[in-house]
Amino acid sequence: MTLQKALQLISLSRRGASEYILNKGVKVNEKIVKEPWYQLKTDDSIEFENKKYSFSLLKKISENKVYYLLNKPKWVLCTFKDDFGRKTIYDLIKGKIEEKVFYVGRLDYDASGVILLTNDGEIANYLLRPENKVTKVYEVLINAVPTQKEISKLENGITLETGYKTLKSKVRIIKKQGDKSILQISINEGKKRQIKLMVKALGYKVLELKRVKFGPWSIDLVPKAGDIKKLKIEEVERL
Repeated sequence: MTLQKALQLISLSRRGASEYILNKGVKVNEKIVKEPWYQLKTDDSIEFENKKYSFSLLKKISENKVYYLLNKPKWVLCTFKDDFGRKTIYDLIKGKIEEKVFYVGRLDYDASGVILLTNDGEIANYLLRPENKVTKVYEVLINAVPTQKEISKLENGITLETGYKTLKSKVRIIKKQGDKSILQISINEGKKRQIKLMVKALGYKVLELKRVKFGPWSIDLVPKAGDIKKLKIEEVERL
């Protein structure tokens, strides 16, 4: 990719990009370059109008990668279609998202919260790999008020009924409601039904589950159930 092409992707016309580079220059790895034909390498980054753009970011722009944040309501399935006629996330986004996207970070039918919709397989794989330690934060209503000892069990790793021992997590009681409580649970992995199984391992039951944060994206960006927000590509680069 040439430096001229990079500026075209960001905002300028071909001629405008060429004139800008020849007259003002563009910082490439903190050094001014005034050659429109300069070939960018995969580890290069440029600075334009006080904003930095990595090569990988420019490539994503050129490939028309898109990213949407969805606040999935309860009783909506993470699937393309349902043979029983239940509502799916694709029913929610129909007519709202033109691009063909898939979901990343599925939630159960009875759970709600933040899900990413994208056509970027690379980002999807990154988000789902446990070794990348992408944080997921949940607010969980359970049918008990756990003791500090029980909270420590969750935080230090607890063995699920599947035989898997979870990685360390962060857990705190947000609110007590009689003989129930709302926990905030932060994990860096995502086994199937993990939060429910973690609570079950203590002998309790999840009554409500909502994911309030997925990586750098908070539910504050999509505060109402069913809300959809298109993310700027710079917001994705935080990963």
